[in-house]
Amino acid sequence: MYFRGVSTVFVLCAVWPRALSVTRYSVPEEMERGSVVANLAADLGLELGGLAQREVKLDIFHNKKYLDVNKKTGELYIIEKMDREYLCPTKTTITCFLKLDVIIESPLRIFNIELGITDINDNAPHFRRDRIELDVSEAATPGERFTLANAVDPDVGINTIKTYKLSVSEHFTIEIQTGSDGTKYVDLVLTKSLDREEHAVHNLILIAEDGGVPVRSGTANILVRVQDTNDNAPQFDKQVYTVNMTENSPIGTLVMKLNATDLDEGPNAEIVYYFTLYTSEKTQDVFALNANTGEITVKGTIDYEDMTFYEMHIEAKDKGTLPLLGQCKVVVHVMDMNDNYPEITIQSIKGTVNEDIPVGTVIALVGISDRDTGDNGKVSLSINKPLPFILNQSSDRPIHYKLIVSEPLDREKVPEYSVMFIVTDGGTPPLSDNETITVHLLDVNDNAPQFPQPFYTIRVMENNAPGALVSCLTAFDPDLHENQYLVYFIVEKEIANTSMSMLFSINPENGNLYALKTFDYEFEKEFLFHIEARDSGVPPLSSNVSVHIIIVDQNDNKPVIVSPWRPHGTVVEEKIPRSTDKGSLVSKVIALDTDSPQNSRISYQFLQVSDATLFSLDQYNGEIRTMRMFSYRDSRHQQMVVVAKDNGEPALSATVTIKLSTIETAVKAYSDMTEVPLEYDIFSDLNLYLLIGLGTVSFLLLITILVTIVLKCQKSSYSKTAPPCRNSVISSERNSTIADSTLVSNDAYWYSMFLAETRKGKLVVRQPVPKGSRYFVSSLPRSTGVTDTSDSAASTLQLLDVNDNVPQFPRSFYTIRVQENNAPGALLSSVTAFDPDLHENQYLVYFILEREIANTSMSMLFSINPENGNLYALKTFDYEIENEFLFHIEARDSGVPPLSSNVTIHIIIVDQNDNKPVIVAPWRAHGSVVEEKIPRSTDKGSLIAKVIALDTDSPQNSRISYQFLQVSDATLFSLDQYNGEIRTMRMFSYRDSRHQQMVVVAKDNGEPALSATVTIKLSTIETAVKAYSDMTEVPLEYDIFSDLNLYLLIGLGSVSFLLLITILVTIVLKCQKSSYSKTAPPCRNSVISSERNSTIADSTLVSNDAYWYSMFLAETRKGKLVVRQPVPKGSRYFVSSLPRSTGVTDTSDSAASTLQCSDCVLKSNNHNNNNNKNNYYNIIID
Repeated sequence: MYFRGVSTVFVLCAVWPRALSVTRYSVPEEMERGSVVANLAADLGLELGGLAQREVKLDIFHNKKYLDVNKKTGELYIIEKMDREYLCPTKTTITCFLKLDVIIESPLRIFNIELGITDINDNAPHFRRDRIELDVSEAATPGERFTLANAVDPDVGINTIKTYKLSVSEHFTIEIQTGSDGTKYVDLVLTKSLDREEHAVHNLILIAEDGGVPVRSGTANILVRVQDTNDNAPQFDKQVYTVNMTENSPIGTLVMKLNATDLDEGPNAEIVYYFTLYTSEKTQDVFALNANTGEITVKGTIDYEDMTFYEMHIEAKDKGTLPLLGQCKVVVHVMDMNDNYPEITIQSIKGTVNEDIPVGTVIALVGISDRDTGDNGKVSLSINKPLPFILNQSSDRPIHYKLIVSEPLDREKVPEYSVMFIVTDGGTPPLSDNETITVHLLDVNDNAPQFPQPFYTIRVMENNAPGALVSCLTAFDPDLHENQYLVYFIVEKEIANTSMSMLFSINPENGNLYALKTFDYEFEKEFLFHIEARDSGVPPLSSNVSVHIIIVDQNDNKPVIVSPWRPHGTVVEEKIPRSTDKGSLVSKVIALDTDSPQNSRISYQFLQVSDATLFSLDQYNGEIRTMRMFSYRDSRHQQMVVVAKDNGEPALSATVTIKLSTIETAVKAYSDMTEVPLEYDIFSDLNLYLLIGLGTVSFLLLITILVTIVLKCQKSSYSKTAPPCRNSVISSERNSTIADSTLVSNDAYWYSMFLAETRKGKLVVRQPVPKGSRYFVSSLPRSTGVTDTSDSAASTLQLLDVNDNVPQFPRSFYTIRVQENNAPGALLSSVTAFDPDLHENQYLVYFILEREIANTSMSMLFSINPENGNLYALKTFDYEIENEFLFHIEARDSGVPPLSSNVTIHIIIVDQNDNKPVIVAPWRAHGSVVEEKIPRSTDKGSLIAKVIALDTDSPQNSRISYQFLQVSDATLFSLDQYNGEIRTMRMFSYRDSRHQQMVVVAKDNGEPALSATVTIKLSTIETAVKAYSDMTEVPLEYDIFSDLNLYLLIGLGSVSFLLLITILVTIVLKCQKSSYSKTAPPCRNSVISSERNSTIADSTLVSNDAYWYSMFLAETRKGKLVVRQPVPKGSRYFVSSLPRSTGVTDTSDSAASTLQCSDCVLKSNNHNNNNNKNNYYNIIID
């Protein structure tokens, strides 16, 4: 069958030999495989019968075989599709030929064949770039051309590109041109002028179409950007502007702001303003025009009497190459005002008064006047702010006023008053003037000392050095001079028969608190006592503060392993049945640490284990369990080393070695497993007898100790002469050198023993003094002050204020607690500063110093009122996301130049209990019900399950406790409320149900508490065990002499030994009891008196013995030495009196004096040298 698409068959038979004849055929491209091109047998005159027996070869002059010959039919057919564009890539010729030779042998004949490939429309036009960008000036004229890239179509003839089309546009069209080779070219032609201000970008679509059937096309996007030209002049919204201004407007006052607009862009839209020549020079001297912003401001004096209005002609010019202009006129009308100020005259004033001045006293006389007449001349006087003063107008002279005290004054609240008188006239607007006077207040002793806090919490690290400075507790007395001078001392309190003054001492002059001993957190964790501050006024006033000393733990105790018990060394031997199930408890390591809870948190780890696949260790509770059952390959002896490590820094640890032996256990046959299991009572009769014996011996020991204490308390009374007691006074005469001096000691214990009240010429014993104690102190005379012979003359000097004081905040650091879930805009606190300057120098402005946290500015979170310092929250805070902020607030005054200071703000977000616990273990696949299975043979105390809940709130609110909400058998299971462990309280019996259910609630520590529950369904299963034929081989037994019995025996022996030792010591003490001395030592708070010529007054006592300060208190300003606690007989203390003004030198003079109270002797040794005095005292307790 011949292919119908073959258009022409040419058979040319020339006169040349047949081998050189050419046969031509024509077919379209892309014909399907198997299509017949022609019948060669018919066209070449070949017989079909002979053709099948002859060898026929087809030689194609190409690298690919497209045709073949069918020997049976003699047909030439297609075996591979032919692409004309591939075979003939050039478009110079329309026709494309494929040359081939048909070779037939026997005899040999060669036929030349040319196959013409005709084109079909199988390719669409396409552009080399699918996006064309053009920049066209808006000044381009219509008709201007822009060359575009042409499209390409590999087809030829009518199938190639025929035409181009452009999307609809009112500004552009296209023109198509044909080249000499027939290629179509396209140009973009501007048909209408462009305006960038109307349309800055034009988007067009160019379409290329061929002439084939069907028609194929390709597209390209054309982006035309219109470039700006300066074709728009600046425009004002008005041609004439009218403004009203008052005369005497301040320089810099904004008159108005001109705003001309230009529709162009870039430099063509930038505008410059300036006065034209029509604006007078006088007007330009009064007003200034900003060339860039167009702001008109006042730069000269505006006077209504000089000119009633001003005209300004203004031009606006852009910055284009050819600049364009716009003009307007501004008319300023000047309004008249009252410009004569009233005057104030201070005729009489009392500049200094006592703070207790009576109400109604006249302070000043003030006169006022005004040169204006009419309403402008009517004047009135007032005070600028509420003060404890009032103005009383004179009835006979209305323009005179009296300034009178209207309420009681207090110098501590306001030490001086700046009274600003303001005089105002009746003009419109009214004018005013002011005058300020200052009233100074003299102090009287009407304020007790005040501590900054009513309660001090001081943390002291344990193992501190004796004599170390703990803290500085200073009080403030707002009074002045003597009324302000403070003395500090500890208010006595005994704890466990130990006085506070034996533990701590305080410097009476500066309030420095010292520790007198080394503290141990494990023995004493805190102390609570009071410190009193007393001023030197007449009469003296005092106040006290509570001091809470907290001893902070150091990790100085390593863990001690208490279980399993180790009788020898650190090796523990355990035996377990070899048939132990997977998950069974092998042993439990328990370690104790006497440090604080933070440091004593124990974690357990395997340091060494013989088989890591056989055992697991819980790092929190120390339980060692089997991970699988024992196999025959496992060794009978296993060893593991467990390390218990605390949570301190650095961490301390202890180890225990456990040697584990497996034994074969004899068990009953499985048929008997359902019977009641073999049990025995761990608490045997032997335990009961041991407990009774231990309790009896302990009771006898307690009775013996109590009897001994009673006998010691009933000792014979002391001698008639009592020792110096607390607050007793060592008197001195007024000519004593103790008065008006400072006592100095180099021993910190001195200040806890004595209080030197040198201004009153006495030394006060603060606590009982040990007998024979000796302290070294020195008396330093004060420098010469004001004498009675000083001359003085009254005069008044008034100072004008300058801005020389920066604003001061009461504190340098503020800690503000904010409850989470707060309302946005809520007031957090008021942070205010004080500036002692006046007027503008005193006016403060507050603002937040910018700081970014996580790309968020502080001003996005908080705002502050610039006038009063109120701090507000701008958002709702969540403790779980953000729990604190740290930033600074600055206060700046309005002086010239301005001064400022800042304060640190620490915002702490306080947690609310807004997150309920989430149970993470045991895992719940469906709902809140957990199903567990355990062997019915589970032992007592076995771990059944562990409930773990988490809470994202703060540590206080997220503390979880666990409870049974419901349990099917309360006698069978127990729940640890802290760690959530559920354990068996006994073994299962045949009466217990096979299915148990319990509901556990996990509750947090918040207010109100939130909770979550989990339901655990427990099923017991029977475990299959082997029956042993040799039941008698390994007998079942247990050691009746258990560990409990051993502990009870050890306790009974220890208490018995203590009882025996106590009785023996009591007998020895009673036999060696000696009579007391007739003369008793100085008692606590007694005073060692001195004569008036003593050098203790107005000096500082110094001792090189630390115990001195716990025994005596030198009140040198009052001239007395106080015994703070009982003094041991025969004690001697060596002290030195250092004059305050000079100090101790090698050339010091000293004068001998003796201060004696009963059996307390204070001896002074003098050594004369040069002009300085240095006194040394021997305090001898007989």
